[in-house]
Amino acid sequence: MDIKTLVKETAYRHGMDLCGIASVDRFNDSPPARHPTKILPGCKSVIVVAQRVLDGVTQVNFRAFEDGRDDLKGIYGTYGYTMLPNFALTYACYAIAQTIERATGEVATPTSTGPMTNGNQISLRHCAVAAGLGEFGWMSIVLTPQFGPRQRFGVVLTTAEIEPDPMYDGPQLCDPTKCKICTDVCPTKAIGLYGSEDCHSATLGDKTYTYAKINFPRCQMVCHAFRKEFGGEEDLIDTYDPTAKDIAEASAKSPISGKGLQHLESWHCGRCQAYCPVGNWQQKFAARNLSGGIQNVKRGNRDE
Repeated sequence: MDIKTLVKETAYRHGMDLCGIASVDRFNDSPPARHPTKILPGCKSVIVVAQRVLDGVTQVNFRAFEDGRDDLKGIYGTYGYTMLPNFALTYACYAIAQTIERATGEVATPTSTGPMTNGNQISLRHCAVAAGLGEFGWMSIVLTPQFGPRQRFGVVLTTAEIEPDPMYDGPQLCDPTKCKICTDVCPTKAIGLYGSEDCHSATLGDKTYTYAKINFPRCQMVCHAFRKEFGGEEDLIDTYDPTAKDIAEASAKSPISGKGLQHLESWHCGRCQAYCPVGNWQQKFAARNLSGGIQNVKRGNRDE
């Protein structure tokens, strides 16, 4: 059995839903500190696996955002963000790395797979695009045709030279000239509007992608629940346009969480991921009466 088939069989046997492989030359335009060879000298191939977020876990966010059931958000934190599927990704990446080293004698390095692990050595989303799994959505999250933005990624770097998969070349998954759901549903307007100068671009292989510039302090304020209206115990920030300094001060004042593995909870939002229409959203959620759509989202004071 060739190594590419062996890698993919290992990934799927360990519960992964997607697996793609990129050659290291697709990262020629990456920032030097983020290049795969800065983690693994001599890296030739980048393997990316993905596990989808369960529809039943995504629907918990609809209950929180539309019905006010903030008590259910911990289910998303456990099964969709902090713990699982990140445990599964960690085990799968380790198994793939072991398979490569045992079968080829080459070096294989699994990288961190989520917020429960030790740092962010490489951009998982850029690797996912380079490996052909999908493309960037306007909100800067990777969209796949199968699941939209509702999956988590893991990456293995290896010195083994493995035949790469083609980059995604199917129908455009996100058209920000027609869809503004991610910008409309964001409770703090953290996602830049299409047509503004606030955007990013990334070149991977021979493709260049453009996506929104995210105002991370605004995003973090909601994800970390630094205000009561976003699920926090108290208002640790008194503005709707916080600075990085405000976020750092709120983080320092935030109590240690007893709800999961994270010292500082970061799973209180997920609106853009939950409501993005890509990945058969209508059939999975609207048609099953699991969501009434963004018009039913309790928005709080987003316009203040």
